[in-house]
Amino acid sequence: MSHLILSGLFWAFSFWLVADALRRQSNPLWVVLILLVQPYGGLVYLAYSRWQAYRRGRAGAAPRVVVPAEVSSAPEDSDAEPLLEFADGLEERAQFAEAATLYRNALEQRPGDPRGLHGLARCLIELGQKREALEVYEALMTAEPRFRNYAAALEYAEALHRSGRALDAAELLEGMVGETGRPNHRLALAHYCEAAGQTARAQRVLSDALAAYASSPTREQVMNRRWQRRISDKLQQLSPLGE
Repeated sequence: MSHLILSGLFWAFSFWLVADALRRQSNPLWVVLILLVQPYGGLVYLAYSRWQAYRRGRAGAAPRVVVPAEVSSAPEDSDAEPLLEFADGLEERAQFAEAATLYRNALEQRPGDPRGLHGLARCLIELGQKREALEVYEALMTAEPRFRNYAAALEYAEALHRSGRALDAAELLEGMVGETGRPNHRLALAHYCEAAGQTARAQRVLSDALAAYASSPTREQVMNRRWQRRISDKLQQLSPLGE
């Protein structure tokens, strides 16, 4: 009985917030968020609306500022930010389906936004929707290939590998190694070369990695020592195999 009462209160609260959003002529996505994720969506809307009211109050007290025409005519995308924040929280709690919906909504507000693309791709992988995830990762690589210090590119490579496209993953890492020269990227490249059946290529990559490590400054050698050990171990593992 108490559960039914609580559920009724949640719905009443949500409908009140929907009515408020419609009265304020807020973005229609807020209505979706309020009804889709109860009660958290309503709480986010409530906090956001209060914050907007506070900003308007501050703006009303501020001196008048002339905004250039090209800026004032730009599309309004401020509603995407709270959607992304909330989607990130849902993803962290492993609520991938709900997070994916919000990432899609945010991308409608900000098409090509790297944060939205990355979050959506990660959720799609967790949901087993690999084909679409790869498409989203590809769009992210086009928009920002260095996103989050290449972490997104490494995830994309692993998604390619798990989809039976180890050679494509190796080609992706080849480009990264050419740009960064990082030992962890070289090790990943060797891993995907081996997975694609290119053992000799993997050995060359590892040998080049050790040579680059040996010629690097002492400070970098100290920082990358653990990668040097892993690279040496992997090369020793591959040496007897041949191609």
